[in-house]
Amino acid sequence: MPVKDPKNPFKFWDEVGWLAFNKGNVRVYEVDGEQYLFVGQTMYASTTERDWYIKNVMPYAQGRVLEIGLGLGCASKVILASGKVKHLLTLENNEQVVEAYGRLLPRHHLLLTDVYAWAREVPKQFPMFDLIFVDHYTAYEETQGDLEELAQNLAPLLKEGGRMIFWVDENASDEEKDELHKLWLMK
Repeated sequence: MPVKDPKNPFKFWDEVGWLAFNKGNVRVYEVDGEQYLFVGQTMYASTTERDWYIKNVMPYAQGRVLEIGLGLGCASKVILASGKVKHLLTLENNEQVVEAYGRLLPRHHLLLTDVYAWAREVPKQFPMFDLIFVDHYTAYEETQGDLEELAQNLAPLLKEGGRMIFWVDENASDEEKDELHKLWLMK
């Protein structure tokens, strides 16, 4: 078993995996057929979350979909696997994350922007989305107010009968999971 090395926080990953992408502060490692995205020293996404997306997002993927956060694009691929999805717009603020993802799939558009600024500024007269999926990694206790504000700013963009779903870390405390589930919305 590799030993943690404070001088090289990626020593474990370097020993057990393959560095598939490395630019700026973004790294993608491949280990046993799965991918892991790091921004700085924080793991932001992994393809091991695919089952969560299939269970919690795919059943509601239809029409026009807004996705907040690209990550490895695993959720994007799950969403686009639904033949009911006409268009997926993904907002991502890290250019290297976009570069690590590579080429977009058909029906998929990407906007490189800060989601909080975009959500405050986008006109809200016309609900546009059948599903809004916030796949936005954060330490919930540090950003609870930001996520609540984001939910309030995104809600008017949701069509009647639409849903807004926030990603929930299965390793989070029950209290954090409950707080994130409160942000889920069905119109």
